[in-house]
Amino acid sequence: MGAQAIDMHAHWVPPQVAHALRQRQGQVPRLEVLTDGAERLVMPIGTLGFSEAHTDPSQRLQHMVQQGVAKQMLSLPGLFGIDSLPFDQSAPLVRAFNDACGQLCQTHPDRFCGLAALPLADMDAAVAELRRARRELGLLGAILPVDAFRSEAASARIRPLFEAAEALGAHFFVHPGRMPDSGALPDAPPDHDLARRALAVQHEVGQAMVTLLLSDFLQPWRNITVQVANLGGTFPAVVERMDHMLALRDPARAMPSSRARAVWVDCASLGPQALEQAVAVFGADRVVLGTDCPIFDTARTLAGIQQSRLSAADQAQVMSGNAASLLARLT
Repeated sequence: MGAQAIDMHAHWVPPQVAHALRQRQGQVPRLEVLTDGAERLVMPIGTLGFSEAHTDPSQRLQHMVQQGVAKQMLSLPGLFGIDSLPFDQSAPLVRAFNDACGQLCQTHPDRFCGLAALPLADMDAAVAELRRARRELGLLGAILPVDAFRSEAASARIRPLFEAAEALGAHFFVHPGRMPDSGALPDAPPDHDLARRALAVQHEVGQAMVTLLLSDFLQPWRNITVQVANLGGTFPAVVERMDHMLALRDPARAMPSSRARAVWVDCASLGPQALEQAVAVFGADRVVLGTDCPIFDTARTLAGIQQSRLSAADQAQVMSGNAASLLARLT
């Protein structure tokens, strides 16, 4: 089963983008060299160890063979803070990523497909880049930040991207990240930093799910598929409480659980218990493999699927079947 795995949540930084990040001394984001010679990425929130695992396609292909991953869908993660930079800074970086990703996918079409990064500070330019990526580069759609869906008002601002995507046929990947004008980050307690950060990320993804599922935002689009990272954040854990509250206080409205199948979710960074819960909420046909490679551990994610109490048929759907069906619609 693992030999056919299709990873719908994987990241890549082309060498030319890494080089540009090394030149951004004193700015965020940037790559900096530590005293031991290793590199780290300085992001809007926190830092991340950085190596050739992020940049080298040959090393990535070897890793995929070792892990039994047949194909990865590559994107530039929003948490790096590149697509939310001011336009004059983001535009050359996202264009460089898109050009390189398109070339890599054309060189290895059986192993990689890709999603565009967009210069989110200028919506007209973002629409133009989405069209270029889809028509000229062969990319399948784009990655969007969860922050764009923090409310119905926020999501209305990116409606032009969906209007363009409807004409193109495209896949949107909603991933942790911020819009350019989101304002200062809230202060976080200094204790238990990693645990609090994990919880905050999942909360933000859950907020996006409320907008995507419970509003009418997605209803007009028939030629667009939407994937949300990290099993939809806190949504599957809290949807029963949502139903309970509406049943008591606003019973005429549709229960949130009844609207859970409008998107696909990936299982990146989570384990068998969360996976089982997500399948119960969304259905096995709405969950795809995501590893968050190379940031998280591919082997641990694959093992989590295999260790879950899902049936063999449902595990196969999550591991590859659902992703294959999605990709068939786009290629």
